[in-house]
Amino acid sequence: MTTIFLALLPVFIVILIGFALRRFHIIREEQWLALDQLCYFVLFPAIIFKEIAAADFSSVPVLQMALAMIMAVLAMFALLLIFHRPVMAALKIDGPQFTSLVQGAARWHTFIAFAIIPLQFGPKALSLGAVSAAAMTPLLNILCVMVMARFARESKLDAKTMVLSIIRNPFVFSSLGGVAWQLSGLTLPAMGIQVLDMIGRGALGLALLTVGAGLRLGEAMSAWPPVAAATILKLLVMPALMAAALMLMGVTGDAFAVALLCGAVPTGSGAYVLARQMGGDAPMVANILTLQVIAAVITIPLVLYAAGITG
Repeated sequence: MTTIFLALLPVFIVILIGFALRRFHIIREEQWLALDQLCYFVLFPAIIFKEIAAADFSSVPVLQMALAMIMAVLAMFALLLIFHRPVMAALKIDGPQFTSLVQGAARWHTFIAFAIIPLQFGPKALSLGAVSAAAMTPLLNILCVMVMARFARESKLDAKTMVLSIIRNPFVFSSLGGVAWQLSGLTLPAMGIQVLDMIGRGALGLALLTVGAGLRLGEAMSAWPPVAAATILKLLVMPALMAAALMLMGVTGDAFAVALLCGAVPTGSGAYVLARQMGGDAPMVANILTLQVIAAVITIPLVLYAAGITG
């Protein structure tokens, strides 16, 4: 486990550097917003599209891996929705806060996952991370929008608004675009690969800096029961559900390891944007993400070690 922890430590050091840069106002607030948008709308979509479109999936159990990840996500949503009344009563939370709990328990942080994958499993494993993005990102956005519409809004959300909120997600159209390119049978031109590589080359480090800049350490444990519950669900229960689904589908090797890692990373920062746009509890989402990033320093190596993954 110590070996895994040391291998992943650079990721969290970069996150801390981002926190320090913001804490000491070396980079202004509006500049952080611009950097985050650059990563979200340009750099990471370029990585996702390229990894899916250019990858050789002939020896990868893509269908089984994707189905397993979908099963794990659906299982988490089902558990929370079936038991939403006792959960809300036990944690003393309202509808908008419940949506933040759901997002905190189910979504995944693409930036962190894509930074860890090449460090732990090698650069070629990024294509497996792209499979994860293609499988989970559209589904998570659909389900989260539906939960927000049910629990965070007094008025009914119309179908057009729901569809637009899903297709405008850059991870959705970049992953689906990569899938479409793969299915077309076309070869991605060498110049296209070089351009996308150049765009995405600085994305991982820059994205981790923005993750650190978004941490709110002083507020992380305000209203702590739902924050702690979301952290336990995301960092421990979700990986368990993911491992069970992967084993059920017969997924092994690097595909198993990458999918498990994607299930074990903290919730995605997109949860904050969605909560703010659709009436959820955005500050609670920020608190959940902060605590999860801190706890993930321990839980990710623990999950990988428990699964027998050493790199």
